[in-house]
Amino acid sequence: MNKSERRIWNNRIRRQKQLSRNKRLAFFTACLIITVSFTAGGFRANAESDGKAPMFKYYKSVLIDSGDTLWSIAAENKTSGMDTEDVVEEIKKMNGLRSDSITAGNYLIVPYYSHG
Repeated sequence: MNKSERRIWNNRIRRQKQLSRNKRLAFFTACLIITVSFTAGGFRANAESDGKAPMFKYYKSVLIDSGDTLWSIAAENKTSGMDTEDVVEEIKKMNGLRSDSITAGNYLIVPYYSHG
C-alpha cells in the first residue's frame, strides 16, 4: 500500500470512529433529555396532587340588607384560610367602591371559592 492509499485508509477509519462517537453522543443526549423530562414531570405531578382539590373562583350577586357592612358580607363569603381584609379589598375593586360604605337595597358582586 503506498502513502496515498494509506492516508485515504486512515482518513476513512477516522471518519468512521468520529461518526460512531457522534451517534453515541446523540443517543446519550436523547436519554438524558428523556430522563430529565420524566423527572420534572414527576415533580410537577407530586406538586399538583398534594391531597387538596383545586379551588375554583365563582361570583354571586348579594343583596345588601339593612345593617350589613362590607366586612360582614366579606366574612360570610370568605373561604377558610383567607383574610377578611383581602376579601373586602377584592369586593371593593370588583364593584368600583372607593370606601367601605354600602347602601341597603343595592347589590354587590362577591367572589367565592369552591372545589368545583
